[in-house]
Amino acid sequence: MSKPLRISIISGAILLLALGCLFTFGRHTKVVESIKQQAASVMRVEYIPDQHVAIASTLAFQKQDSVYNLFRKHFRMHYQTIGTATFPDSSRIILISEPAPFFEPDTLERILAKYTHQTSKRQFKIGYDGRITDLMVVLGNATTENIDSLVARISKKQFLSDYKPNSINLLSDTKRHYFSSENLDYQISLAEFDDWFIQAGELFIDGKDTSKTLTVSQMFRQKRRGVYFSKEPGLVAWCIRRNSDISRQMGTIRQFALDADLILGALRDSTTLVVIGREREADLQTLPPLRVETVLLIASISAKELSQSLDINDFLAGKMADGRDWCPTYLSKELENTELGHLLTITDILLKDWSESGTIQESTYHYPSPGYFPFDQPLFKKLGLEQLVYNWNTANTMYAIDLPRYTIYTLNRTGALPVSYFNSQERSESVGATYERRAGNYFATCGNTDIARVVQYTALYQLFMDNGIRYKGKLLHPSFPSNKPYLLAGACWNMLNIFKNLTDDQIEQVSDSMANIHFNNYGEKEVHRQMRRHEAEYNFTYSEEDQKRIYQDVHRQQKSRIVSEFHSVRSLLKGLSDDNLKLLARYLSYPRGTTINSQAAYNRMMQARKVNELMRVIGKNNLTLLGVNLAEVKNYYVQSLSKSGGRYLKTPSIIITYNDMVTTGGHNISSKISRVSSTTNYKAQSSSSPTPSAKPSSPATSRPTTTAPSSGARPSSSNTPTQRPTTSTSARPTTTTSRPTSVPGSGNTRTRSSVIPSSARPTRGF
Repeated sequence: MSKPLRISIISGAILLLALGCLFTFGRHTKVVESIKQQAASVMRVEYIPDQHVAIASTLAFQKQDSVYNLFRKHFRMHYQTIGTATFPDSSRIILISEPAPFFEPDTLERILAKYTHQTSKRQFKIGYDGRITDLMVVLGNATTENIDSLVARISKKQFLSDYKPNSINLLSDTKRHYFSSENLDYQISLAEFDDWFIQAGELFIDGKDTSKTLTVSQMFRQKRRGVYFSKEPGLVAWCIRRNSDISRQMGTIRQFALDADLILGALRDSTTLVVIGREREADLQTLPPLRVETVLLIASISAKELSQSLDINDFLAGKMADGRDWCPTYLSKELENTELGHLLTITDILLKDWSESGTIQESTYHYPSPGYFPFDQPLFKKLGLEQLVYNWNTANTMYAIDLPRYTIYTLNRTGALPVSYFNSQERSESVGATYERRAGNYFATCGNTDIARVVQYTALYQLFMDNGIRYKGKLLHPSFPSNKPYLLAGACWNMLNIFKNLTDDQIEQVSDSMANIHFNNYGEKEVHRQMRRHEAEYNFTYSEEDQKRIYQDVHRQQKSRIVSEFHSVRSLLKGLSDDNLKLLARYLSYPRGTTINSQAAYNRMMQARKVNELMRVIGKNNLTLLGVNLAEVKNYYVQSLSKSGGRYLKTPSIIITYNDMVTTGGHNISSKISRVSSTTNYKAQSSSSPTPSAKPSSPATSRPTTTAPSSGARPSSSNTPTQRPTTSTSARPTTTTSRPTSVPGSGNTRTRSSVIPSSARPTRGF
């Protein structure tokens, strides 16, 4: 008897038996379900249990709110995953957190068509007015096999691949980690990449046929595509066709993101780009996979530079009457309402806050404290400046050398982008390389996973731009809100008219009030401090009459300066036509919208500086004396953008901070790669140069209300060239990191296994 005939006879017998049971036992559903399950097993089809279930009566339905709240308690920042929960009555929950913008709700309904279910959208606030939309599914009755199948099918639509589908248990204590116990900061030289992958010929294997090996040179010759593991564990290679649309290689994005947790560099020939990653050492809660939609977004960008900024110095941003500071979030149009855009905003906040020893606190994120900070006191106070600009930039982020047959790329550091501190926006003058090196080393080695994630996306942006890798498909990211750039033009126009129409008496009265406020809040304390210093230095005592006279002189000088600034700006504004006044208001509301390419544009920029100087002299928290309420301006701005956003993500339109000064922060992400002519001695700041070790903050200066990172200090590693700072918190025990025997970029190359250990990974990935 043939096998197909035998299966058909058995299947027919089971079906007849099932019909008999239905007739005989009628209401005995357990027996019926048992027979159905046996039939499915014999016929090798998925068994779907009885779906005649009232959703509202299930445990999953009753527990869905608490399950979601627990998830978002543990994952307060961005985290894209599929989560599942199982209950004793066989009801289940599936959560799709932060679906990709191309994930259609209708697709989910088709996947769940055979199940009694309920789908709902859950919104989670992130930042001041940002939001994340998650999808939650309650299933009335499902088996473990059903859930595994559904996770695989959802993964295919969510990640454009069903490679290694996985989910987290929503009922467990799984949490996201913001600091890694693994090393995240590698400094690998061009010479080492050349030695490892070309000269020594590191061997890679194809997961589909592990018996065959190939080198990067063979990948070039054979024009390979896809993802490959190094034969000796530790590395992952992603082969992409150059000058092509990445949509033809879509499935490999998720595979590389799962199997590699850090991007180390790349190599290319005339047709193929090979991106080299560290084979995953960190778990998915510490270093989540790079997102497919963000990689596609990066490939779709044609602009050669991306920007993000938090400008507390914008004309109508700054300190409100309640002492809090507000400012709009600026993002390049490609980054609005995207994971990458919001990631840049978050890490910009971290740069300012941690540079200032945790004193500039954003009011809504409540990001975990690192436990120690780069300087022994807040940098703004340490430098004694009137303004300070904090900047992440990409100068020398990636180095490349073009050799006759191939090009090599390596990242300067994988732990963080370079840090710059400038005196002011107008004068991009560094406050000193010592501070920048110290901060750069601190941020690169503190183990923060969001900061390291920005480096990975930046690396892909630069590599894609340099190799003509594009994505021309639909991203389904919403367009940049057309009303955002000049949204405050009307409010700026009103402010200029107030300045323009003040009478002499009003200027005198307002200036006197403002001078009193300044003196009472700041001036008197400073004058008193200076008098005490002079008394100690010259061994004499100021009389009460002398003190009173000095106080009056300082107050008079302060008032005189304010009056002078008012008159100067009033004169300027009265000399402008209505059209030019409107153009100035428009410029002040969105300075980035104007390219300084004409004399008229330059004049307008100088006029704006003059008006902004008056604002600084006044103090924005004192604008209520002129009938202006910055809180109302802020509320108008937020409300006007409340309906903008993407299908599943809206980036915050503003941030609110405490204790901010005259500071500005941002990212300048350029696609430019630093090309060099030698594989050795090419780094301007090699690890052989002395780098100050970051001094930990004392418990008194650490933020008292935040918790320390959940992971401990990083173990010693030969990959980190500088000593890790000793921390004063139990979360970061004292560690020492030995200096490598050879320095990246110095001409001496280390062996691959001494940098990226070849110890076994349990499942070659995760």
